[in-house]
Amino acid sequence: MDNLWLLTEERPKPSVVLQIVNMYSADFSDSVSMLGEIKIKPIIENGFFQFIYVVENLRVGKAQNIFIKTVSGNSSFLDFLLFKQPNAPVEGNSADNLIMAIEETKTSDDESRNTGVYQRGSKFVYITPYYNNVRLYMLYNEELEAREEKKPSDTSVFGTNILLTLGVTVVGKDTSRWFKPFRNLDELIQFKAAMRMPPAGNVPITIKKFDNRIEVSGRLAKPATAGNIGHDPNIGALSMISACIRKLGWTKDIVVTMHGVTQQYVNRTHGKNKFLYICNILGMKLDGINMPPQVAMPELYWHYEQRSEKMADILLHLQTMYHGMYCVYENHAGCERGYFRTKRGQLITLPKKDSSGINNLYLPDVVLYDEQTNFILLVEGKMLSTLQLGVEEIENYDSIEQEYIYPAYGNVQIMRCVSIFGGNCTRIPHKKVLFYLADNGRIIINSNAPQCIRTAFAGTGVTYS
Repeated sequence: MDNLWLLTEERPKPSVVLQIVNMYSADFSDSVSMLGEIKIKPIIENGFFQFIYVVENLRVGKAQNIFIKTVSGNSSFLDFLLFKQPNAPVEGNSADNLIMAIEETKTSDDESRNTGVYQRGSKFVYITPYYNNVRLYMLYNEELEAREEKKPSDTSVFGTNILLTLGVTVVGKDTSRWFKPFRNLDELIQFKAAMRMPPAGNVPITIKKFDNRIEVSGRLAKPATAGNIGHDPNIGALSMISACIRKLGWTKDIVVTMHGVTQQYVNRTHGKNKFLYICNILGMKLDGINMPPQVAMPELYWHYEQRSEKMADILLHLQTMYHGMYCVYENHAGCERGYFRTKRGQLITLPKKDSSGINNLYLPDVVLYDEQTNFILLVEGKMLSTLQLGVEEIENYDSIEQEYIYPAYGNVQIMRCVSIFGGNCTRIPHKKVLFYLADNGRIIINSNAPQCIRTAFAGTGVTYS
C-alpha cells in the first residue's frame, strides 16, 4: 500500500502537516481521520536515528503511513514536497509520484508588504523544469492571522493575483473577496500601473508593452551599486511577473530594465545563478547584458540532507516535543525563523539588536522548555567541524536570557549547550555538547544531561557518555 512521504527543509510542525494532509484530502478525494493529538515521532532503533519521522494520530484512507524526511534544495526550493508511493522517494528519480509542492509562510499582509508574496515567487517558476505537472500551493499558516476585514495592500493583491493566474492554489487566506486571476495581459499591466509608486530614488517595478517586447523594470542588485543579483523580493517579483506574462500568452521578448547588474557579474556566474536559471526557463533578457549561453539546470531539484547542523537540533527538538516539552524559539539552519513564545502563549518577534540598540541579539538555534522540571535549554546547533565555534557562541546568550527568557519564564533553570551533527564519534566530543548525532544515525547524549532529556530518550537505546 502507498505511504505519504513529506519531504521538507523545514522543522515539521503538526499543525502544518494537518493543513497539508487536509489539502491533499480535498484535492485527491481521500478521507482524513484524527485519532488524537497529532504528534511527530522520530524513528530511533537501538540508539540509531533512521532519518525518518512518522506522523501519529493522523490517518488517510488511501495511504498506510505519513512519513517525513529532511531534504535540501539545490537552489530555489519549495518548503514541502508530498509524494504518494510505497517507498521513500529517490533523489533524481523522475518516476517518483510527486503530487503536491507547497510553499508555507507565516507572514501576514499586516507584517510585510513584500516577503509573503514576492520573495517566494521565484520558487514556483524554478520547480517547473523538474516537475512540470505537479500541483502548486501557497500555504499561509495559522501562527499569525491576517485581519481579513482589512483590505490588503496593492502589493499583496497584485502578487496573489499572479499566483492565482499561474495556477497556484492559495490556502489559509480568503481569496474570494479581494483576489482573482488576471484575465489577460492588459489587465495585468493596468493593475500594476495603478499601484502607488515607491519613494523617490527607488527603482519602481513597471511593465511596458511594445510591439516586439515587454519591458519590466526592477533593481536586482543589492546594494544598488554592487552590480550583483541579490535583491530577493525583486528576484521573486520579476520572476512572478514574467511567468505571468508568459502564462497570459506573450511569446516575444521579456526584457528586465534598470536592474543594476553588471556584465562582469554575469560573466563570473557562467549562468549558474537562481535568477539566470529562471531567465533561461522563461526566455527573459537583462537590458544591456550579453546573456550567458543556455546553461543546464542543476541535476537534482532536491537531495536528502546529510551536511547540515539542523539534522541534530531538529531531531532533539522533535524528540523532546514528542515527550511534552515545547519550543520557546527556533531558528534552525535554513529554516524559517520562529517567534519567541512566552509562558502565557504570546508570540513576539525578536529584534536583531539587544536593548542597547547597538549589540546584536545572539539567538540559539532552538530554545526548549520543560514545564515539569521548569528547565530551559538554549541549544546552538553545529557540525562537528565547527564545534568550537558553537562552544564560543553560547557565551553570547546573556541578552536573550535577561531581556526575554527570565521576564517571560521567571525563576527558571537554564542550560546553554551545543548539539552536533556529523562524523563518527563514539563519545561526546566536548563537555558543552549535550546531544550528538553521527553520520550513521548513532545518538550520544552527555552524561550530565538534565532529567527532561533523559526522559525524552528513555527506551530508545541511545548512548550516554
